[in-house]
Amino acid sequence: MIGSKHSTIKRYLIHALMLFLGLVAIVPVYVLLINATRTTEQINEGISILPGRGAFNSSSEEIHAYWTTAIAERENIEAFEAAEASGEGEELTEEEIEELLKKAGRQLGENNGIVVYLDLVIGNNPTLRETVNANGVTERFVIRSLTESRSPRIAILNGEGDLLANYNLFNNSQIYVEDGEIIEKGQMIVRTVTLPNVLHNWRALTGRGFKIWQGFGNSAFIAICATLLSIYFSAMTAYGLHIYRFKGRAVIWGVILLIMMLPGSLTFIGFYQLMASWKLTDTYFPLILPGIAAAATVLFIRQYMSSVLNKELIDAARIDGAGELSIFNIVILPVIIPALAAQAIFTFVGSWNNYLIPAVIISSQEKATLPMMIMYLRGDIYRTEFGGIYLGIAASIIPIIIFYSFMSRYIISGITMGGIKE
Repeated sequence: MIGSKHSTIKRYLIHALMLFLGLVAIVPVYVLLINATRTTEQINEGISILPGRGAFNSSSEEIHAYWTTAIAERENIEAFEAAEASGEGEELTEEEIEELLKKAGRQLGENNGIVVYLDLVIGNNPTLRETVNANGVTERFVIRSLTESRSPRIAILNGEGDLLANYNLFNNSQIYVEDGEIIEKGQMIVRTVTLPNVLHNWRALTGRGFKIWQGFGNSAFIAICATLLSIYFSAMTAYGLHIYRFKGRAVIWGVILLIMMLPGSLTFIGFYQLMASWKLTDTYFPLILPGIAAAATVLFIRQYMSSVLNKELIDAARIDGAGELSIFNIVILPVIIPALAAQAIFTFVGSWNNYLIPAVIISSQEKATLPMMIMYLRGDIYRTEFGGIYLGIAASIIPIIIFYSFMSRYIISGITMGGIKE
């Protein structure tokens, strides 16, 4: 009875631990996806557990031309109104009150203004685009680059050239007034359409020369090649150490275990110097070839072979006249597919997310991997689009999810069988 109670408690503790570990793994991904739907301003406000305002829907806002008098003049009127309300203005005569109101009215200015375009040009590096619609009417739209140092805006001046109002314009804002046009107070001058946050972040991601599909292609080529070479030659190494008996076998196995204990940063400088001396920098060879025989993969596959591989199967293949390489390719590989699939997931994810080594080895932007391209977004001198960066990171994990969905059915059986000794 006591043993049954202890086993129940142990089971609950295991379930609680698994739930905790699951939350630890899911929460960062969830926050990443939420930030991909928020603008940079919303991200700077702090952490949110819900998508940002306007994450998936657009909105429009009309800007009307309004202007007021100088602050000091408004304060004079407000002071008069306050004095009148408190009774302090009772000593003023009706003529004095009327004169004061007329003076205030003259200081408010006229109800007309002149439109002036500022930083709105059509020529070289345009910030203004003109199109003719189906009705033959010319429409004007603002083109504001995400890295543009200029600030497209409309100013309203009075007849003496004094500034009455100033309006900053955003990308894709439609302008309804012409340069030099005389308008009335309250007239609509601009309609601003705010794009969904996700679409805005996508344009921020792709609008700075960020070639996301090129990055996908480069990362996929490196990850697929490194994965295929790693699992094949690591499996061949593990097979040779497990099946064949030769002098130095234990020493080689010990060296493999020692390599696993060495941190990668310890050999990084020497690795770079070696690649530079062989003139292999700015190529993909240093990113693919070193993974041909990964020590951790060799250890895992060898342990898996010791659990499931029957040597009588190999002897039967030899009796049938099969060569050693044919035995490995035709007989052994199908048997250890679960282990290969499990290690393929780990190798693919590690190669896909690798940033440090490609950043040091690769110098050409056309050869840059996706993690490198995402980090380029932080180098903008005008503005760092955190929403675009989060969206780029979210997009970069899509191939990992797809690859895992195809290979995941092997991972449980691969890890389980690799840890059981019959």
